[in-house]
Amino acid sequence: MDVKESYRILELEIGATRAAVDDAYCRLIERWHPDRATAGGPEAAREAQRMVQAINDAYNTLAKIAPGTVQPAVSPTPVKLLPPPPAGTMVATGKPTLKPLSPGQLAEGRPPAPPPPGAWAARPPTAIGVTPPPPPASTPAPSPAKFLPPLPAAAKTPSPPPRTPPTAATAPPPAPTPNPAPSALERPATQPEAISDLRSKALAIYDRLFPVGSPRRRFGPVIVAAVLILLVLLGKCALPSPGSAKAKGPDPKTTGRLVVKSNLADAAINATRVTSPSDASTASFDGLVNQPLAGLPPGRYTVTARADGWPDTLKVVSVEAGQTTDAAVNFKSGSLRLDSDPTGAAVRQGATVLGHTPLVVPMLPVGECQLSLEYPAWPVHSFKAAITENVETVATVRLPYGKVTVNTDPPGVMVLMGGKAVGQTPLSIERFPAGTRKLTLQAKNFPPLVVPVTVEDHGDVTVSPALGTAFPVLDPAALLRNVWVPNDPDRISPPFDGLSGPSKPKNGVIKNLNRKKLYENWLLHRYGFTAIIKSYNRSDGQIEFAEQQSDLSKYRVLARLSDRARDDPDLTAQLTKGATFSLYGRLSAVEEPRWLSKVITFELSAAEPLR
Repeated sequence: MDVKESYRILELEIGATRAAVDDAYCRLIERWHPDRATAGGPEAAREAQRMVQAINDAYNTLAKIAPGTVQPAVSPTPVKLLPPPPAGTMVATGKPTLKPLSPGQLAEGRPPAPPPPGAWAARPPTAIGVTPPPPPASTPAPSPAKFLPPLPAAAKTPSPPPRTPPTAATAPPPAPTPNPAPSALERPATQPEAISDLRSKALAIYDRLFPVGSPRRRFGPVIVAAVLILLVLLGKCALPSPGSAKAKGPDPKTTGRLVVKSNLADAAINATRVTSPSDASTASFDGLVNQPLAGLPPGRYTVTARADGWPDTLKVVSVEAGQTTDAAVNFKSGSLRLDSDPTGAAVRQGATVLGHTPLVVPMLPVGECQLSLEYPAWPVHSFKAAITENVETVATVRLPYGKVTVNTDPPGVMVLMGGKAVGQTPLSIERFPAGTRKLTLQAKNFPPLVVPVTVEDHGDVTVSPALGTAFPVLDPAALLRNVWVPNDPDRISPPFDGLSGPSKPKNGVIKNLNRKKLYENWLLHRYGFTAIIKSYNRSDGQIEFAEQQSDLSKYRVLARLSDRARDDPDLTAQLTKGATFSLYGRLSAVEEPRWLSKVITFELSAAEPLR
């Protein structure tokens, strides 16, 4: 028999040792013994005899070449086959009881029954008729026999080192005494050699993780079970569920495609199938222009194109199965050439900014188009344009404005409108937005002055605000009430208290006024004042106003004009006795009198007229 075929029949790897050959022979003879096949009928008995014959031939072939390091006592005697029972022979259906064959039965040609594990070693030598010689002293003890179900050739473990073939004998070699069987937790009753080897490695790892006698070992089965459950759950999560598979798309052979083009690139498309009274099926598909709509059932469709700020446009198309239909749905439009006065206005259509004037809008919906024009610091202006299909409409929008002239005294004042500087006075603003706006005037030594200006469309307005009006009005009576010190009958006047500098009086009199409080809050500030002129001295430019009476004392106001004001003849001509005159100046002194009268003097310097 062929060597490879012999290894295959004995379910061994090529190059297996003699011990493996002997073990395989005993195991297979036990499996295929003819007495075991009697319960299966004549056909099973014939198959068992055929397999026993093949096992005998394979064993005889491999017994001559199988390597080994252990010299067995005897070799198993091949089982002789009996002729198959004739057809029609009654066969017992019960499970036969196998008995060991005597030497006489072997002589009659019947095949021997394989002994159970360990029986070869326990069987007396006289049962076979041969006294086995003792094994050599250097021979290692054979490993315990493990009668496991066969595995495929690829899963078998490597064979042990080869040993010398046994001498010819009439009985199988004695089997080594097996080790004590492991516990049920560590190994099953039977398993292939490869699984046994893997299980041995797993048990070794288990023993390292949970050493025998350690407190952790009693928790080992629980931990292993938890890990296995976790791995099973992770495996289920990794596997896709049956419902997670993507739905199969429509059949391109039974459906069509539609590609819609338009003169607006951002238009949205809706295709709705036109149904008849006999066809109850409907279909609606949404998309964008220049993007194909797939999976459309054949038929007629109403295509609707929509865009922000444009009326919807419709078109009916036909879609055929297995074909792509191209359709053009264009919006009716015209163009607009727009300018504004002043130029540079932002043009809006709804929330969309179209650009700044002068501007050409290539596409606008046909009909009345509502636009808005926005200019910096100007009110929003609405404009309606009549757009004709395929026609360019030309329009110029005049934003409502007028002219404003600003004069100030003194000149050179900065003018601000809407927080932005527009120039210095004297200033002419040719395009002042119609309506009421506020101008802010700023100059050195003057507080900011806010001047409201109202202009109508095409109007012309001149304003001459007095910067001095931004100063507070001087009220001598109220000022005296804030700094007045009552008279003390035990002294003539209050002490000086070390006052010096601007807070010190010019004439040295300190009687009823708190000089320190007066200096910190009122002196050296600018004020406006209006009163009746008592006299005017052209030589020094001093104006004396008429005396007035307060609830505390009489007072008078002296104002000295600035050099620029004194050189203005028109101004000095107005400074006559009895005339009412308005000016603003710096409060430089408040003096108490030396004599017993109660006339207190207020002095204003660098005075300018309020025009």
